[in-house]
Amino acid sequence: ENMEVQLPSELSEITYPSQDLMPHQLTVLRDQTKFKVLVWHRRSRKTSTLLEKMALEAHNPHLKNKVYWIVYPTYAEAKEAIWKDPSMFFRVIPRELIARQNEVELTVYLHSGSIICLKGADQPETLRGAGPYGIGFDEFDTMKYAAWQITEPIIRANGGWAWFLGTPRGKRSLYKLYNRGQSGHREWKSWLLKASNSGIIQADQLVEAKSSMSQA
Repeated sequence: ENMEVQLPSELSEITYPSQDLMPHQLTVLRDQTKFKVLVWHRRSRKTSTLLEKMALEAHNPHLKNKVYWIVYPTYAEAKEAIWKDPSMFFRVIPRELIARQNEVELTVYLHSGSIICLKGADQPETLRGAGPYGIGFDEFDTMKYAAWQITEPIIRANGGWAWFLGTPRGKRSLYKLYNRGQSGHREWKSWLLKASNSGIIQADQLVEAKSSMSQA
């Protein structure tokens, strides 16, 4: 069933085909913080929420000709996780927004003049020289931190935004950014979503998982 989502006044109303947004997704989409950190459990729709954000901006007549990147630890992971997965890119991004797509470049060209491109952080130097307005770093704690160091000055120069998605692997980069988002910093905000709270995974399945998996 299609669903019309009411978002901030500066964003147009849009209908998402076959895409029902959950409360935790709407909370993040409505928030206007520049840098966001999503520490959500697996299958919690982190990446699809990021795609929703990009689709909303592509639909906004005041934000034309923008470049958006989704960065994975490797280029191959980006292709497998988003381009090839039928429940991701071409389900979340409304077809009416897409002008054309290029599988070689892993890029979607939108009627607004904006583009969404998949990137890998395995060679961070290749991220220099471009001007993305919005970047989503997926599985951030397993990628080279240089990917953010290289692109942060670009985002700060053009007034764009960045999201950091994943699960902390110890007290590394994502853990530190999550804590920054909890500190009241004006530019950063973070959200934690546990499987026991989201309602996505059935309670009996969580019980079974706990019986066979470590607490970590």
